[in-house]
This record gives sequence, structure tokens and C-alpha cells, in this order.
Amino acid sequence: MQKLVQIVYISRSTFEKTDAVNKIEPNVVRILAKSRVNNRKNGLVGVLYFGDGAFFQCLEGEEEAVNALFSKIEKDTRHKDIKLISKKYISKLSFPDWAMKYAPLDDRMRSFLQEHQYQKFDPYAFPPEATQKILSVLIDAYDPTSDIDAQSPSLSAAVHNTYQTQAISGKLMRLSLILSAVACVLAIYAVCIVHGTL
Repeated sequence: MQKLVQIVYISRSTFEKTDAVNKIEPNVVRILAKSRVNNRKNGLVGVLYFGDGAFFQCLEGEEEAVNALFSKIEKDTRHKDIKLISKKYISKLSFPDWAMKYAPLDDRMRSFLQEHQYQKFDPYAFPPEATQKILSVLIDAYDPTSDIDAQSPSLSAAVHNTYQTQAISGKLMRLSLILSAVACVLAIYAVCIVHGTL
């Protein structure tokens, strides 16, 4: 039987900040949507906090699955300065009902930051003992996406719009390549006619 493991890592985002969708950064919405689908498939749970350009994420599940996902995260270009700050074996899951809980900046997190005299959320500046305090804040935090998970109009629309935009971009790119190829063939054909080689 596989052992359950919990890891906590921090990273900085590499994407440009854009206007929030339902108070959530659109890149984070995409990460959440994909994480929830993939984590359900792989039996993983966890929580994601994003603030001031920094991620704080806890992942839990069977060790092999957690390690495989963390390896993918380390290669994800949306993150930089990835740092594993905690890894331990656990007897039960802290987030059993959450394929990926999302915790926004709320009063409890603001209190935590004020209590430790931090001006912003910067997990790289937090002492090691802060990890468990942050996790306890996140366990009890309200997830504003809980009512609008993958089937919801808001999150679903945001994700759908993203994928639709990507699909349209892909189609335009293919059309552009086809048109370029046609133009190239026509140019060669015209040169051949001018030089009488056809």
C-alpha cells in the first residue's frame, strides 16, 4: 500500500498580471480548472493560495502521484523560484473534499500577515514554523470557487473563453500557414511562367 504524503511548495508567478475574473487572476483560474480535473484522476487533494505574485500550495496523496505532479510543476513555465518547503508522511488527508481548494486573501490571512508584520504575502520571507500556521488558515478559508467549480457558469465561462481563444488562435495560425504555403506556391508558379519553364 502506498504511503500518503503532504508537500508544500512556494513559487513566484511568471505571467503578467491581468484583470481578475470574479476576483481571481485568470491565469490562476486556468491552473485551478486543470488541477481539479487532473487531481481527481490521480487521487490528489490540496489547496492553492496566490497573492502578490507568489504561490503557496499544499498537495496531498499517494507519494508516487505527488512526486510525479511536483516534477511537472518544476517544469511549468508559469512558475519560477520553486522551493519545496515541507514534505512529510501523513495518516489522513487535510483536504479530503478538495481536488484543489482555492483560498483568496481574506481576513484570517490579513491577520496572519499583520501579526507577523508583513506588508505583503511573501512566503520566501516567512520562517519555517509559519508553514503550519498558513496551512491552518487555508484549511478553514472560504473558497469562493466552491459554488462555481468546473460546472459553474463563471469559472466554466472563464475557462471556456480561454480555451476558445486558444482554439481560435490555433485555427488562425493554421490558416496563416496554409495561406503562406499557397502564396509561396503561386510565387514559384509565377516565376516558372515568366521564365518559360512551365
